[in-house]
Amino acid sequence: MAKLFIVGLPKDMEEIALIEMFSLHGTVDTVTIVRDSMSRDSKGYGFVTLLDNAGADRAIAALNGAKIANRTLSVRYAETHSAVQKISPDRLKPKRPRRA
Repeated sequence: MAKLFIVGLPKDMEEIALIEMFSLHGTVDTVTIVRDSMSRDSKGYGFVTLLDNAGADRAIAALNGAKIANRTLSVRYAETHSAVQKISPDRLKPKRPRRA
């Protein structure tokens, strides 16, 4: 399985349109468009999981940089949870100077 991250989706994009686009390059397993919880409009990004890496590579080659409704798609492999650097909330707080 190969999970792809897609950025640049139009606000009115539907899941069926993504399935149609990506199924030209491989067998689609799942499609998720991230949506606003209130309006249900697309937030402009989503995920597509293809059954194999060869299909994912073909989709990236064909669709990365493609124009849809005046938007440019960015298609790449999604990072796994282990690849995302975890930052503890303590590291985000401003540091206070130490007393001497």
